Amino acid sequence: MNDNTNMKKSLIHIALIAITSFILGLLVQSILPVGDFWKGTLAVFFLLFLATTLLYAAWRTAGGGKALAWMMILAFILRLGLGILLAWGLPRFGYEEPPQQAGFVFQDAFIREMSAWELAQSGEPITNAFSEDYIADQYGGILAMNALIYRFFSPDAFRPVLIVILTSSAFAIGLPFVAGILGRLFGRKTALWGGWIFALYPEGILLGASQMREPFLILFFVILTWSAFQFIDRKRLKLAILLFVGSALCLFLFSFRVAIPLLVVNIVLIWVMESNRVKKPWVRRMIWIVFLGLILGFGWIYRDFLSEIIAWDVQLTMIASGRIQYELESIPSWLHLPFIALYGIFQPVLPAAVAAPAPLIWWGLGIFRALGWYILLPLLGYGFIRALSLSPSRKKRLLMVMIIFIWVWVIVASVRAGGDQWDNPRYRTIFLPWMAVIAGWAVSFAKEKQDRWLGKVFVIEGIFLGFFTEWYISRYYPGIPRLDFWLMISLIMILSLGVIIYGWLRDRSLTEDEDSL
Repeated sequence: MNDNTNMKKSLIHIALIAITSFILGLLVQSILPVGDFWKGTLAVFFLLFLATTLLYAAWRTAGGGKALAWMMILAFILRLGLGILLAWGLPRFGYEEPPQQAGFVFQDAFIREMSAWELAQSGEPITNAFSEDYIADQYGGILAMNALIYRFFSPDAFRPVLIVILTSSAFAIGLPFVAGILGRLFGRKTALWGGWIFALYPEGILLGASQMREPFLILFFVILTWSAFQFIDRKRLKLAILLFVGSALCLFLFSFRVAIPLLVVNIVLIWVMESNRVKKPWVRRMIWIVFLGLILGFGWIYRDFLSEIIAWDVQLTMIASGRIQYELESIPSWLHLPFIALYGIFQPVLPAAVAAPAPLIWWGLGIFRALGWYILLPLLGYGFIRALSLSPSRKKRLLMVMIIFIWVWVIVASVRAGGDQWDNPRYRTIFLPWMAVIAGWAVSFAKEKQDRWLGKVFVIEGIFLGFFTEWYISRYYPGIPRLDFWLMISLIMILSLGVIIYGWLRDRSLTEDEDSL
């Protein structure tokens, strides 16, 4: 296919993007009729056209392909669609609270967007977002960006849906990088699994449908990791350096407290994969000592901040949940933090989401978020166990580094948020790119090896969820009989052990049959 043909196809695609963006602009302004109709339509159109053109360029640069195209389209449409649905539905079917009446799921986003709108209308320099005059965003980056959008695209009315266009596209733009990492490491099939997990993970869809900073942090994180693998492969080094430095700078503008650990884990990843090229053992040991020193140094610098924040978050969790307060009072104080961390790992709790009375929009959202985590969690656990069983290799080192950092981050996110069912999952989701890599590899490994143990892991989780769902239902509806808590735990353990023993006996029987042939 010659260059003229490619150019014609690209122009046709751009024209289709423009027409679709204009139609969507009309539709969005009709659903959310704020301010002047045509100004609103054109604002949505311009941002949609810019975002989707960038998505198209990213897809073409990544080599195209129908599977990647569908991933990116669905990732974008699902997030934008949910954002519009929530902006329309929460004022009608949500709680009588200012954020929800304004169409916001997250209170933090509501406060920051109100400040961004205030800055946009004030006529003050946008750089004031980085001053102490606006404390809604302690870092200033996302506040400044959003104020720019309101000032230049929507000066006549407050349209937070414009920011959802940006967050939705940020997730979709990250997909070619995730697929590229997986394809380079494990092949096309694993890339497809990991890509779909990244695109369809419910917490990621909710964050992309909201005016939050996490979609941008995730995008910069995945670009950092993609650049790290370019360094490892000695490929496209100039581009990798440019993207690595650019993403790092953007991370610091959006959240320097997140930027530092994300930079550290990628640098450690590069070192682990490259350490064998350093021939002198004493040099390798010195570099490891430097890494350890840096980690301990950052921990020391942030010790007071973290201890105060963690103590405050744990206190809020106790206040919010009488059950948690009761359980903490019954155990030694030194176990409080581990208990909160373990409690947070299972948040949002799926049985509670199913059983708890709530408006339909919140009930569905709660189940949606929890179901996603309870599908991903077994994949991460299974991936860890199977990675341990691999023979020593670069692949095993890579998987183990990623898995260890994922679980460290999950625990830190849980403790940092006091096990909260909202902040904890969104902090955790920042590592979604690496989680998608591990989960995609785990599914691909199980299918390739025809390993039945992944299915058994889900059966065990099903037993746990079944009993706890009944337990939560009986808690909210006293007329339903309720099992004693410790009897329920005993039954879960016995049935789970039965699944494990059955699986072991079956595998042993199959092995003996193969040996006899």
